[in-house]
Amino acid sequence: MYLIPLPRKVSPRTGVFSIDHQTDIVLDIRQGDTDFRTAVFLRDEIEKVIAVTLPVKKDWQSEKNSKYHSISFEYPADVLCEEAYRLEIAEEGIAIRASSGRGFLYGAATLIQLCKLYKGEIPCMEIDDEPSFPNRGYLLDVSRGRVPTMDTLRNLVDKLALYKINQLQLYVEDSFLLDGFEEIWSQTDPLISEEILELDRYCSIRGIELIPCIATFGHLYNLLSSESFGQYREIPEDPGEVFTWHNRMIYHTINVSDPQSVDLIIGILDQYISLFRSNKVNICCDETFDLGKGKSAEQARAHSKGSLYVAYVNKLVGFLQSVGREVMIWGDMLLEHQESVGELYVDVTVLNWNYDNGRFENKVRFFRDAGMKQYVCPSVAGHSRLVNAYGLSFVNIQEMAELGCKYGAEGFLNTEWGDSGHINMPSLSVPCMIYGAAKSWNVQDKREFRQIDEVISLIEYADPGRSITGLLRDLADQDIISFGKLVFFRDQKVLGQTYRSKDGWMHEIARKIIMKAPELCLKEAVVRCEEILKGLKRNPSACRTEMRREIGELYLSARGVGLMQEVALMLKKYEYGQNVTPLTSAADLAGRLEYWLMDYCAAWRFVSRESELYRIKEFIRQICTILRQYERTVRTPTEKGSPE
Repeated sequence: MYLIPLPRKVSPRTGVFSIDHQTDIVLDIRQGDTDFRTAVFLRDEIEKVIAVTLPVKKDWQSEKNSKYHSISFEYPADVLCEEAYRLEIAEEGIAIRASSGRGFLYGAATLIQLCKLYKGEIPCMEIDDEPSFPNRGYLLDVSRGRVPTMDTLRNLVDKLALYKINQLQLYVEDSFLLDGFEEIWSQTDPLISEEILELDRYCSIRGIELIPCIATFGHLYNLLSSESFGQYREIPEDPGEVFTWHNRMIYHTINVSDPQSVDLIIGILDQYISLFRSNKVNICCDETFDLGKGKSAEQARAHSKGSLYVAYVNKLVGFLQSVGREVMIWGDMLLEHQESVGELYVDVTVLNWNYDNGRFENKVRFFRDAGMKQYVCPSVAGHSRLVNAYGLSFVNIQEMAELGCKYGAEGFLNTEWGDSGHINMPSLSVPCMIYGAAKSWNVQDKREFRQIDEVISLIEYADPGRSITGLLRDLADQDIISFGKLVFFRDQKVLGQTYRSKDGWMHEIARKIIMKAPELCLKEAVVRCEEILKGLKRNPSACRTEMRREIGELYLSARGVGLMQEVALMLKKYEYGQNVTPLTSAADLAGRLEYWLMDYCAAWRFVSRESELYRIKEFIRQICTILRQYERTVRTPTEKGSPE
């Protein structure tokens, strides 16, 4: 069935209900503002599909509502669970039955999809539905370069609600305007208090809990690189350190041996969490790479890194629990220091993340066996890429949802990270967001990825040929040399920065990957990107006014992926001395990259604040300078104006 998420039970009936100008949306007299907002949401979405505006009314709950050609919101005779709904479509009328505001919202969301599929002529059926996970969340990184506009955030909330997501987290490091921390946020186009309050209100209307999410331990680059707060850094700043996207993400852990560190972070938390109606807060505490390696080394030797980690976290948890908050933290450091898990305060929810394939069942089992509450957290796999790795993401989502169900996880949190300047445009993550919503609502949905692609194409993009998501999956396969690999090349060549991983120096790893990429495969990828771009342009959805921005972002990504493969060909020839023949001159490629950058900037500014767009512009300009330097080295004396 072409619905996503897939309902638990669908019972077909004979007949068709026709939506027309005589159809009303009727609320029960006892329903309040939340359900009224849902009814208006339903009205607006139906109008987008069939250009008919349905009036919203109220009446006493009665069987007559469903007999007079109406779409009625009714309380059921039996009590349904919190988010369950029953959708009954008969020739005489439609009834959405639920026991809660979210239940009515999700019944309306399914009806909206049926309208998209059948327009105004909806087959009669009964649907009984409820979720697999009570907590189904989405995390959006707003700290690594891209801060969305409020319109973009509201549109995201609408989309999350339509796919039955009920939690949203905005990951914040330095992108919120905190009083007294001007030097931290002044370069980031930060969100302000009023915007958080407005977004929180809007999320509530759409049945979504906006949960504060803020770095409090590691990942504190701007805070700990500042003049005023650098003293709290675990490892003192290297005088030769320069900003890179990768440097921002490492080596900026707070010094837990300084009691004032806790006071500093508690002050930040106290100022931020008061803006949210949620009683939950994610304090992150992940990837504390430097812990015990600098100022806290003596304490680490006296105790252990694990005990040092938990002792600091407990101080934050103690404060937050004292003001009535339920605390979430990422689970990676607890997995690294399993011997210290028993020291952690009770009632902390672990966000158990894993972004690769391979089931990693032991990680999910560990927290279950330790008696800890947990969410399973996959990724949309868009970080450091111009196009999401859909194959990786879908498998990751599928595996984590099934493991979460098996081991009794309380929630599912799909994550969208913005490594490398958040180069990926928002629309590219949508298919992965939708699939995460589908698996967290109905973990028993066993449809093949090809079928899921078709459903997403039809429901999200109104694509009658059901091909758009498949084209995006094809585009991801052409991203042989991703943006992130070129970032490691640039950092070493231009900025003199490189980074060691367990597998070696990152610029060397990138070099080997580029050198091993077959010339023919890179050239075929460039050609295929052009074909995908043409396929997107021919798609009927490209002509739809409401899809213009999203489709434009897909065009931009297809062009960008092809250009990155051409840059890789240039590096193979001129940087690494391989015997390859680029598709064009280096100067021509530089010019096309700069035209692409102009279009990219326009697309960015349509959905995001200026924020750190300048860093992406700087990167592209540096690559173009390198290309033009290559061009000069291959000119013959005659071409340079020699008398010969």
